[in-house]
Amino acid sequence: MGKDRRKRRRAKKPQPTGLPSMQETTAEEAELGNPSSTSTTGNSTFQGQSIAVLEKLQSGSDEERECACTTLATLVQDASAMETLLDHNIVKSLAPLLMDKRPSIREAAAGALRNLSASSNQDVCMRMVEDDVFTPLATLLQQFSSAIPQPSQEMSGDAVKKDPALNTLLQALHLLWNLCENASTAVSLFNQYHLMKLLLDTLQMFGVCLELSLTAAHCLQTVTEDNVELAKELCKPHLLPILEGALMCPGERMQHLLLRNLIAGCMYNIKESLPAAGQGQTMQVIAKIISQTLEIDAANRMATLLPQIQTNGTTLSKVVSEELQEMESLVSAQQVALEVTSNMCCPEDDEEWEDLDSSSSSSDDLDDGGEVMQEDSLMMPLCLSAEIQSSLTNQQLPNKVLLKIGLPEKDFMQNLEACKETKTVFKGLLRVQSRALMCLQNLIAAVELESLGGPEALSLVLQKLLDLIQLVPSEDESVEALTSALRSTLHKMAENKFTPEILTDSHLSAIASLCQSSSNDAIRVNFVGTLGSVGSLLAFNEETQQLLMAVGTQLLEVATKDNSLWVTAEALDAIFDVFGDGDVADIVAANIGLVAKLRTLVPQLKARFRQGKSALGEHLPVVISARSNLARFIKYKEAQQCK
Repeated sequence: MGKDRRKRRRAKKPQPTGLPSMQETTAEEAELGNPSSTSTTGNSTFQGQSIAVLEKLQSGSDEERECACTTLATLVQDASAMETLLDHNIVKSLAPLLMDKRPSIREAAAGALRNLSASSNQDVCMRMVEDDVFTPLATLLQQFSSAIPQPSQEMSGDAVKKDPALNTLLQALHLLWNLCENASTAVSLFNQYHLMKLLLDTLQMFGVCLELSLTAAHCLQTVTEDNVELAKELCKPHLLPILEGALMCPGERMQHLLLRNLIAGCMYNIKESLPAAGQGQTMQVIAKIISQTLEIDAANRMATLLPQIQTNGTTLSKVVSEELQEMESLVSAQQVALEVTSNMCCPEDDEEWEDLDSSSSSSDDLDDGGEVMQEDSLMMPLCLSAEIQSSLTNQQLPNKVLLKIGLPEKDFMQNLEACKETKTVFKGLLRVQSRALMCLQNLIAAVELESLGGPEALSLVLQKLLDLIQLVPSEDESVEALTSALRSTLHKMAENKFTPEILTDSHLSAIASLCQSSSNDAIRVNFVGTLGSVGSLLAFNEETQQLLMAVGTQLLEVATKDNSLWVTAEALDAIFDVFGDGDVADIVAANIGLVAKLRTLVPQLKARFRQGKSALGEHLPVVISARSNLARFIKYKEAQQCK
């Protein structure tokens, strides 16, 4: 089966302007039954306005060029306008203004390009790189590298944005971060233009300009991922102390906590290049920072602050505004901490699966020849280093992650969502829960059962996850995270022959209801993986025959009716595992007509595979494995019945 790389999650970026985008505003109006009156006529208006503004970028008037940049900074946040602007080469027109002789134009151009790159659309960033935004951006940043403005005293984020030079650097760093996060070519160009020095210089400004240091840290965490060239450079004796200094930076504010977590992520990314003698100590420091971050009860702190915000409305006092910013930084820090922990449980290796060429699937016949890969790579045991294992357990990170999978009371979350000022915290708490669930999945897969607390602790985890089924937000990200954690937990139980006695037929029905209506293939794959783990434990227990019948019926339902070849293949793999052997499994298989129903699936799967194999991508090995094993399984079970 093909290797399944777990995707590393990223912190959601705030709106560059600090205001809701036009898309968000339109969505909120639609939810309230008051769609924008410009929704039908606005597209053509925006398109005409966009083209006119682009033309002003070429004006000989400094004022007109600056005004055009400022206007574009708003326009690019509208999807229809952005498409028009991209079609009319906004990047090729706007990027050269990063080198304009007038500082205010450079600042405005950097802000507009940052907003364009922050559209949450990977294709936009890739297109920006293709349109050569990087050359003027790198030139601008290299100019800063030789002389970064040095504030004489500590500056707040608002103060930075009022300083033209520092704000230009801030916008340019955000642009760099967005590009590198969404386009691998941008990371290569980052290395080529030697921009690391600027990030390190900016990082060291955390004592006077924390806003800039945080942006540099975000960018560093992005560019150090899978970047051997940069990792080796950063681990040189004269540069590594800069990262270590930021990792241990003093300061009690939540922004300092966020900075330490971001640098912890950088240090983990470059761990293979760190001096061997200090790797264990570095892992312990990273785990301690994460532990300290997760110990903080963000919901409790927010519960104290919320009444003050509700009382003051939109006119918040300076103290309340600063405390709200602290809360936003705290939930961001906890999100980063969970992401780093999750990555620590997903060691990368250099071995890649070979591409399957056409010869490996040239036959359309479902024969039983050739070897196939049987292991589910998502659930294959992971080999963590002793340093990482000890750092995870010494800081009791499994327990601290478990505490983050729940959400505060429903009424409290509704109040956060209803208040405009606290929506960022509301969304942040949802992301913390989602990241905690994904992190829990990886922890359970990577850490030995005894280190997790034994069977009793795993039962407690399962109970908490089952309780969340009715409470989890309906968004795909949350559902996928919950079902991934359920799958990992039940697989660990199956691996250790530990039957989940608390699991009932009603639980399976609730999980099915949550997953089968989803259009997200990964969620439905998690569902069949969960059923497979449960079924493998029930297949030899006469007392659980009824529950095994429910499992088998659900798996057959997915295998014969799901539209996704990948999901169908995963369901078949689960059926092979559950009903391969065992007297109870044989009885249930006969009761649900398993073999006969699978035989009717053979020609359908053959036709679907012929039509859809070119679109399977990384899932092709899974489908080939299931296709090859199906004929063998049917012959094997029919031979059993004849005995």
